[in-house]
Amino acid sequence: MAGGDPSTGGKCILAPGAIGAAHQAGFSKGYSKTCPGAHAEGSPYMWPLKWAADYENHAMAYGSDDVVYNSRGRTFYSLDRNWKRSDTNYALGTLRTIGQGPCMDSIGTNSCLYNQTSEVTTMIHRENMMYFIDYKEDSDAVLGETDASKIANCSKLNLAVVGNIRPDWFLDSRGDDTDVQYLGDQHVFYDTKLPKLVKQWRKKDFASQYFVMSMRGNPPNYLAKDPDAPEIDDIHLPLILNIPGEGFGDDSIQVYRNHALLDEDDDDLFLLIENFEALGGVCVDPSDFEGGGVGPPSTDEHIPSNLEVDPLSWVSNEVTFSPVWVNTKEVSSTMDKEVETSTSAKTVIEASERVTVEACLDEASMMIDYSIHYRDMIPAGDGTLPWVALGFRPTDRCAMNPLDGSPTPIVLVQHAAGDASPMAYSTDLVAAAKGMSEDAFAQIYMAAVPLDE
Repeated sequence: MAGGDPSTGGKCILAPGAIGAAHQAGFSKGYSKTCPGAHAEGSPYMWPLKWAADYENHAMAYGSDDVVYNSRGRTFYSLDRNWKRSDTNYALGTLRTIGQGPCMDSIGTNSCLYNQTSEVTTMIHRENMMYFIDYKEDSDAVLGETDASKIANCSKLNLAVVGNIRPDWFLDSRGDDTDVQYLGDQHVFYDTKLPKLVKQWRKKDFASQYFVMSMRGNPPNYLAKDPDAPEIDDIHLPLILNIPGEGFGDDSIQVYRNHALLDEDDDDLFLLIENFEALGGVCVDPSDFEGGGVGPPSTDEHIPSNLEVDPLSWVSNEVTFSPVWVNTKEVSSTMDKEVETSTSAKTVIEASERVTVEACLDEASMMIDYSIHYRDMIPAGDGTLPWVALGFRPTDRCAMNPLDGSPTPIVLVQHAAGDASPMAYSTDLVAAAKGMSEDAFAQIYMAAVPLDE
């Protein structure tokens, strides 16, 4: 699904790599309840496509239950269009994370001190573009404000391939470097100590940390099955979300309350930018940010998390409650998918549903022979196959590029038009390629030398 399905009209496209474990692609036109091939296709536990809720977030430092940051507001989703809006009217403390909006009181890399106790700020994420909005003083802007004349400042960020969250992100194991563990039901205290039954899933990320999503287990109309009940009374809504810092910030817990379903009449919530520009307003890009990158971000400091994957407690268990998709894999009690063959010198790893890697060790020369097998590959219109690159990280750190910005030696396998088969080349992956720089890609190709030379 990373490449999309022509029948979806440009929808249902996952972001590439590890980002696709949770996000739509920045160029995807949205998502649906019935994305072809999705493991959670038709699942009643998928997030609603169009909904809103008040949120409250508490961030805690590693090794402590002390809250270092607290924020409140209301968030709005139109995931069928790859749209999100988040309004904040309270933010107090130090927020450590990547992808923050403009910070007036920066206290270090990816850290900002907030003291917002009354005014409203807005973030809008539409496909690949993210906007940050401040309102005029004494404008009396409210959560869900739609009057563009109240806007004082607007800045923007091009996120390239990164779109919004996909509504089934926590249910499946699609995407790279991820896993999922269905936990089942339990009762929790929710919203002023009201007991609620929730269904829970853990979702592993690229940093070997995990989210915990708690969905409402008993909708109000679950037993009565009143055909005249409001639609929302039949929906398993998101209630509580544990969020790991992913190495860039502090862990947090987020609670959703006062849910509501949205429809096309609420589109003005997401069209605030167009209305602002129609009044002559301009959203500026203050950062010279050119597309970010398609791999996990890299920072000099790794912040530990209380939500690190523990091999003693993790069980790979993909349960989506889809009426369409059937999981044919057995539940595995290990994080990896390695299968030892009859000789200890050979290992077979299922990297994804379509990719299998065989690694054979020649003990005499202490060299490893890799064989990578692809299934169901579809050639392009000119008959060429997709390119493949293989590289080795110099350390265990999960980063597309070394922190010092140096290039990474890779083997690039490319199928040029007119060639009978793909050819392998030796070249360097330059750091600027992570930002989708055309000059960087040109540099990679210019440095390529046939591997047999």
